[in-house]
Amino acid sequence: MSYLAKTKRVVQLLFLIFAVRSMFTYTDYPVMYYFLIPFSIFILATIFMNFKLKIVNGFLTFQILIFTFAVYKKQVNHSQIESMKFKRIGWGKKRVIVKNNHGFNFRISNFYPEEIYKDLMDFANEYNVPISKTKDYLILEKLN
Repeated sequence: MSYLAKTKRVVQLLFLIFAVRSMFTYTDYPVMYYFLIPFSIFILATIFMNFKLKIVNGFLTFQILIFTFAVYKKQVNHSQIESMKFKRIGWGKKRVIVKNNHGFNFRISNFYPEEIYKDLMDFANEYNVPISKTKDYLILEKLN
C-alpha cells in the first residue's frame, strides 16, 4: 500500500513572499542577494516537497520527493526495525516513529489515507516488531 503526505505550504509561502520582498527592499545592499537568492530557491523547492511511504512484503520504503524527483529514499526490512512508537501530536493528529537499527528514524505523520496507522500496526504485529503507545495515543484510538 502507498501513502502520501504534503508539506504545510502556507508558512512556506509567507517565507517566500518575505524573501522576495526583502530582495526589492535591500537594493542598496547587494551582499544580501548572496543570502536571499539561495534562501528563496530553497523555500520554493520545499513548497513542492512530498513524502511517500510504501508498505510491501515486509519492507517499509520512505521517500522524500520534489515534484517526482526522489531526493531521499530509504528502504528498511522488518528485521532492521528496532521498534515503532505511536504518539499523539497536537490535538488530534497521530505520529509513528519508526526506530531503525542503522540510519535515520522515520517520523510518519500527516499521511493520507488515515488507514496508515492501522496498516503500520498490522505490519508490526505480523513481523513481531516491538510497539509502544503513549497514553495520549490510546485516548485518540478510543475516540476513533
